[in-house]
Amino acid sequence: MDSLARKDTFGDHRWDDLHNWFTSEAKVKEAEVLFLGDDHIALLEQMLIYRENFAPLHCLCFGAFGDRICDLQWRLDQGYIAGLTPRVIVVSIGNCDVGQDECIILDGINKIAETIKKSNPTSRLFFLKLLPTGREPNPRRDFVNAVNNKLEEYLKNLADVIDIDPSIQGTNGKIDVHDMFDYVHLTQEGYRKIFEPVLVAVASAINPENTS
Repeated sequence: MDSLARKDTFGDHRWDDLHNWFTSEAKVKEAEVLFLGDDHIALLEQMLIYRENFAPLHCLCFGAFGDRICDLQWRLDQGYIAGLTPRVIVVSIGNCDVGQDECIILDGINKIAETIKKSNPTSRLFFLKLLPTGREPNPRRDFVNAVNNKLEEYLKNLADVIDIDPSIQGTNGKIDVHDMFDYVHLTQEGYRKIFEPVLVAVASAINPENTS
């Protein structure tokens, strides 16, 4: 998968401006924990679980709505996190790539992991599995499951994979609007379900001596 900057479809330079903002933040701020990726990272800072649990850990969130694997790869190739030395990096990417070939997505995620490890070799790296979408079971979920089932294999020796809390799909396989307000993006409660395991992983990586 090629590294590509997103086209300025609307003529307002929003994507470039956001990238420049990320780059400037990385130059002047420090972070123990760095979040990178797509919609789920873009909204994370607005959520209670972030403000109450993640923010005290000294985090930066560099997430952009609609970012695909090729977009994040482009950002990384520009060296936008080169000045940061976080202890932990958490990535959510690939959700906007569903529809591409399965192997292309997995190879792209693998390349992102390799790029991050090259620039930040001492950082503990985590990837979130892709999230399910749609109220009821559907072909897109089947595709997401197929990608998720191979993610650990493709990230072996590069990153740890954080699983998705099965309760997000309910016992009957249905996603509740109280967890995903549009059956794609997470609500406050949805973020709690998905990011509590992230919090556990991050806290354990920062303070392994406190892990029971």
